[in-house]
This record gives sequence, structure tokens and C-alpha cells, in this order.
Amino acid sequence: MIRAFKKLHDFQRGFDGAADALEQTIGRSICISGCGRCCQVSTVMCMTIEGMNAVSVLMGDPRYKKIIALSEGWLLEHHREAPTYKGMLAGKFVPPDINEELIALRRLPCPFLAENKQCIIHEARPLVCRSFGVTHTDAAICPRPVGKGETLTQLMYINSPDLRGDIQRFKEMYRKERPDWVTFGLLPTILYRAAKETQFRKMVADNQIATAKLIGTELDTTLMWQPQLDALNLGVSPDVVVSMT
Repeated sequence: MIRAFKKLHDFQRGFDGAADALEQTIGRSICISGCGRCCQVSTVMCMTIEGMNAVSVLMGDPRYKKIIALSEGWLLEHHREAPTYKGMLAGKFVPPDINEELIALRRLPCPFLAENKQCIIHEARPLVCRSFGVTHTDAAICPRPVGKGETLTQLMYINSPDLRGDIQRFKEMYRKERPDWVTFGLLPTILYRAAKETQFRKMVADNQIATAKLIGTELDTTLMWQPQLDALNLGVSPDVVVSMT
């Protein structure tokens, strides 16, 4: 797991470095402070390992409990976009009606966008969030003023086949070693499942979560650090828990 986390952090630094290079090129920031426009139109999907990483990064943060509560609230909310409650799908096939619900959920505002339009998990945000405005962009969504060499309809971005290739090789490697780590699900689901596996399993068993919100998650996988997390959630020192890693 440590090796996978280190590689993931390398990717994060790669996107952050690309963002810095792009800002130097166009002579301005690629994001407007307090904007949040891209987050208002998308609840993103991420890999399971990204949710695990987010929990590890945010656990000691004063915002941690709020972040987990927001994830739980989103899971339990009866969104009109996802009215089907049939539990977790068997197998990998996603029926067309459930896929439509998933697409609709992905168009909802991200639950981690605060009222001040700041991302409350910014330092642990997934790669897809880091890539927007850097390796791809959408002038119809992004309202930032144009920089050097740009037009109102064509914003500059960095075409980085090396970075995309590295990420693809990362996914291919772990599809063989730990395929559950590189499956994609909706960010609030993946993060909550990583933080509170026992409660997540209970919510699934009680059919409290819309089926579309469960796409990309698996119950037959025990996260490697779950005993320590369970101890923390119960107010017990994780030092007294025997590691399962």
C-alpha cells in the first residue's frame, strides 16, 4: 500500500507542477478564488485508492468529522436523480436505467464544495479534480479570464501523454495486484467506504443507499488499515490494535 500511495502522490505532484507551468505560460492563475464553477456541475468519480489516500491525509484535520458527515448525508439523501434502491449490483454489468441515474448523480454539485465556494478536501482531492484546467479544460464551464495566447473560446491546457501514460500503467499494474484499488466510484461513496467500512456495510445491508451510488464499490474487500480506523471511530487508540497489514 505504501508503494501505491507514494506513486499516487507522485501523480498529484505531477499535476500540481503542470498547473504551475501553465500559469507561468499564460501569466495568470488557472482558477478564480471563490469560483467553484466546475464543482457546482460535477460530483466526480475516483479510484478506491484515492478515497483511502484522502482518509489518510485528512484524518488528523479538524474538518475530518464534517467531511465524513457530508459523505454520509449525501449517501443517505434521497436524490430524485437516483430513485432506484435495489442494493448492490451483482457482477460488473450496469443496467441502462442505473447507468442513467449514475450520469445524473455525476452532474450534481460536489458535496465537498463549501458555501464560500472553497473545496474542503482540496489537499486530498482526486486526480480528476487536479487535472481540470490543467490537462483538459472547458471554456463553457470555466469562467476565468483569458491569459496570454488564449481566446474566450479556447483556453490553454497542457497535453501530457507522459503523465496520462504513467497513470494508465499504474491502473494496469494494480488491476493485476489489487483490482479493487483501481475501481472507480463516486467520490462521496468511495471516501465514506474507506473511512467507515462497518457503517457502510450496514447501510448497504439495510438498503439505505441508492443503487447508482454503489457503482464501483465492493464489499468483499477489507481495507488494509480498517482495524485502526474502527478503533479511532470508537475513540480507542489505534496503537492497541494489532495491525492487519
